[in-house]
Parts: sequence; structure tokens; C-alpha cells
Amino acid sequence: MERVRVIRLLNVREGREADFVESYQGVRERALRFPGHLGEQLCRSIDNPAQWLLTSEWESLESVKRWRSDPDHEVLVEPMNACLHDDRWTAVFQVRETADK
Repeated sequence: MERVRVIRLLNVREGREADFVESYQGVRERALRFPGHLGEQLCRSIDNPAQWLLTSEWESLESVKRWRSDPDHEVLVEPMNACLHDDRWTAVFQVRETADK
């Protein structure tokens, strides 16, 4: 199994932070029940509070593709994306090594 991590660097519109977090929680709850999803993390920049980092880990690239093509996905992420500026960055990485304490 080749795990992958999806990394999204996002810029939240001023005054929309609470809406963003609330809508993200809805997306996260659905993702946690989605086959192949292994975990989520949402981080806010200390240096630039408008910038957020969202990561998710998946069993495989196929799992990510199924999530993105799920009929509910677009509707589910729409409220979250409405809180964002257009200058967002997304990439998918293959997990090569992990180390946990």
C-alpha cells in the first residue's frame, strides 16, 4: 500500500475564519468516514494568520481520486472554498517514511 498525503496551502478571507473552520469540520467529519482516509490536520500560520495548512493522509492515490470524484464532495467543500482567496496551492505526495514518537 502506498500512502499519500494531500497538502493544501490556503489563504482565508479576513473575517471568514470562523466560517472556514466550521465548514472544514463538516468536510472533515465526512472524510473521516470515507474509505481509505487515514487522518486530517488543520494548522494556522503563526507568522501570517490568514494562511492555513490543511493536510490529509490516504491509503492510496486511488482513495484520494475516489474522494475527489464522490458526488457529495463538490457540494461539501463549496462553503469552505467560499471562505478562501483564489491563491491556493494543492499537491499530493507519496509518503516514503514516517517516524512517530
